[in-house]
Amino acid sequence: MEITLKPETLQRIGEKVRRGEFDSADAIMEQAVTFFLDYEKDEMDDDEFRDVKLAVADAQAQGDRGEGVSIDEFERSMRAKYGIQH
Repeated sequence: MEITLKPETLQRIGEKVRRGEFDSADAIMEQAVTFFLDYEKDEMDDDEFRDVKLAVADAQAQGDRGEGVSIDEFERSMRAKYGIQH
């Protein structure tokens, strides 16, 4: 099977490989397609469900302790982290 991607997508994949986030373009595509197919089927095994449930409970506890951040602060930090401009 052969697929064709937009140049912008290829560039983004290349950047992730160069930064060392993935070993190869094949690795990122495997992860992306697997994620999409699992999401599409709404598949979540017991371990994933437990992990998500624990993460949500932890986030709620942090908020209860006043450790949360505003949505604006979160947006600014994510834009800075990923180099996204308005």
